Amino acid sequence: MITILDERTFKILKMLLDSNAPIKISEISKTLGVSNRTLRYDLDRIDDFLNDKKLPQLNRKPGLGIEYSPSPEKRQLVKDILRELNVNSYILSKQERVNIILSELLQQKNYITIDYIADKLMVSRSTVLKDLEEIREWLKKYNLNLKSTPRHGIMAEGEEKRLRRAAMRLLIEAMDIDSALDFVKSPVYMKNHSKVEGTIANLFSDMDIPFIEIAVQESERELNTVFSDEAYSNLVLHIAIAIKRIQQGRDIAMPREELNALKSTREYKVACSLVDKLSKGFKIIIPEEEIGYITVHFLGSSITKINRAEAENWLELHLITNEILKRAAEELGQEMGKDEQLFRGLLEHLRPAVYRLKNDLTLKNPLLKEIKRDYSELFTQVKGFMLPFEQYVGKSLNEEEIGYLTMHFGAALERVLNRNTHRMNILLVCGTGLGTAKLLDTRIRAHFNVNIVDTVSYRQIDEAAINKAVDLIVTTVPLNKQEIPWVKVNALLPEEDVKILSTYINTPKSFSKELDELISIIESYCEVKDYNQLNTRLSTFLNISNKEVERRTITPMLKEVLKAEYIELNVVANNWEEAVRAGGELLRKNDCIESRYIDETVKAVKEIGPYIVIAPGIAMPHARPELGVKKIGMSLISLKEPVCFGNKDNDPVRIVITVCAVDHSSHLKALSELVEFLRDEKFIDTVLNTMDKEHIVSYINSKSN
Repeated sequence: MITILDERTFKILKMLLDSNAPIKISEISKTLGVSNRTLRYDLDRIDDFLNDKKLPQLNRKPGLGIEYSPSPEKRQLVKDILRELNVNSYILSKQERVNIILSELLQQKNYITIDYIADKLMVSRSTVLKDLEEIREWLKKYNLNLKSTPRHGIMAEGEEKRLRRAAMRLLIEAMDIDSALDFVKSPVYMKNHSKVEGTIANLFSDMDIPFIEIAVQESERELNTVFSDEAYSNLVLHIAIAIKRIQQGRDIAMPREELNALKSTREYKVACSLVDKLSKGFKIIIPEEEIGYITVHFLGSSITKINRAEAENWLELHLITNEILKRAAEELGQEMGKDEQLFRGLLEHLRPAVYRLKNDLTLKNPLLKEIKRDYSELFTQVKGFMLPFEQYVGKSLNEEEIGYLTMHFGAALERVLNRNTHRMNILLVCGTGLGTAKLLDTRIRAHFNVNIVDTVSYRQIDEAAINKAVDLIVTTVPLNKQEIPWVKVNALLPEEDVKILSTYINTPKSFSKELDELISIIESYCEVKDYNQLNTRLSTFLNISNKEVERRTITPMLKEVLKAEYIELNVVANNWEEAVRAGGELLRKNDCIESRYIDETVKAVKEIGPYIVIAPGIAMPHARPELGVKKIGMSLISLKEPVCFGNKDNDPVRIVITVCAVDHSSHLKALSELVEFLRDEKFIDTVLNTMDKEHIVSYINSKSN
């Protein structure tokens, strides 16, 4: 009697075959969710199967686990057998049968018969009919119908884009991300996957996948972007499905207005280039609508690296992200708005998420189960944080997206925890000798949980401070002015010196609180012209470190940023570039930016399109902080004659507001207020019809708190 494998024994053998070291029985049992006893029966069955094939059997190593280590030739032979298993040597589970039937339905242009399926799976007609009930429900999730016609058979029926989406989802469900990556790296499907995965992938058996990969990689370079592994494999598979369907005469449809909106994007231009390569390579005519859907995939793909300025919805997403962080801070009781890494991480996730949600694109999260288990409370909280984003898109985030966002917040909380438990780095400065320094070192450690990074002489301070992350200098000799806070103490560290040090080491943020109160008092009696400069000067006077100053950078209001000297009215500009440069020049004259920042704003429009035209008649040029920004700034110009930027919905432009920011958050208060003013028709009318800059300033001041 020939031994046959079922789904579980197949997985166990493949697991052992792929491992370079023994695997403990307990680990396999936990992975598969079976008892150790059941697993031992499975291992015996695998040995019988290998024996039938005249292949080496499993190695049971006491204390180490199970290992399968045949010769390279035998290992390859086993891989070949697993890849080519047929129903005579492999028992399909119900889910595997369902996946194979779905694969057949989504590949075929015409009907397929029940008998054809039964013969293919080597099961009875009644078994197939029972499986069809589950298939019918699966198709319903994608608004597809299982059509059944006597004497013809069955077929999947529905919109082409829904059929493709279902095919893509079937691939994602049947293969994990690693399997998908393996697949797109191979010219044919030869990566030792199960019969089910191999059957599904037969959809591409005659497809030149490497050619598609090369074309996608060229698109990455044109976009100056690197897609995540998942986004990359999904895009390759999407294109493969599209080509297959086009070859079968199944074109996709896209609403004309949606397609026209995509045409202004840089991604559309790159998609056109990609389609041109694919058309020539596969000798097919690819309709314009296909370019639109590839564009949507570009826009909706997660990325691992991007070197472009933020694109069309940067303003809305900055404000939404800020609102999300406010909600998170209130709920979690932790300051989130100053976490640059969290802010950037959310932005990078949310921009493509807009397109994923609007176009029902799938983002698979292989860690979702573990995230919900390990961060169950945070997962629920994050759902609430994301309400502003869901309202903006008009759709709810699914659990896959929430899972990724939970990882961002989980990492941020870990950083807060690490920061709160961080031991201060102390640099000791001693001018009297090693013995005295050692004594001071011991005395400080006896009183405080700190990290003594080094002991140096007075002459070595600058070099040591540069090479080491120093929070505080403790010295036995007086120092000149230093950027890093310092405290002079007696080498014997008497009690009074311990008390002084405790104000720095145990409560390092106390001076920051006093600085807030001091600035508040000054503001009550004086007009503050430059909050950040005042903050910096007082911080220096109070001996607060630069790091502490950065953590509490003041976010000015609009009235403090947009003053008369930053406004110019009835400016003459012959085209959009002259208008952008005129707005930038105002910021340069007021020492907010370097000249190169203006060039970068122009370059951004040329590279990514007229996204900066954020509303009818209003453009907001900008570039990244590191491209020449000195301080926060906003300039406003009105144009004598309107100019067009190439934005069909919002051209022509009469008002140009140029923005520069030193980081991700310090400009948000002013930006939020500005958005409200741009919604105020009276404010817009004032800007367009007055010749008095002070009139605009007065209007802003009258509406500000």
